[in-house]
Amino acid sequence: MTTPAAGSRDNPVTTTVETVLPVGCFWFLDPDGTLCLVPGCTARIQDPDAQCLCDTLAARLDHLTEKLRALQARQETANQWWHALSDVVNEHPDGQTILTATHARRHR
Repeated sequence: MTTPAAGSRDNPVTTTVETVLPVGCFWFLDPDGTLCLVPGCTARIQDPDAQCLCDTLAARLDHLTEKLRALQARQETANQWWHALSDVVNEHPDGQTILTATHARRHR
């Protein structure tokens, strides 16, 4: 059995005057032992048992990981096109002329 994440309803964090509050929704035990929720998103303000919609580091990591995968796929497609185009130009009878003209235009 896994331990629930710190700050969840099943594993609230204990608080003291020196405790720095985490960003987003979190559950804590009041010094008198009362379980309390500090909502960080509208969903939890309306319903404490709702799924937390806070922008957490884990959510940011998931979003950026997906964005990276999409960019890598896009780059792979661009690389395939580049290699195919390079092969065609190199095999063309006027390939060197095309490369020279392209080089000149790039440095305008």
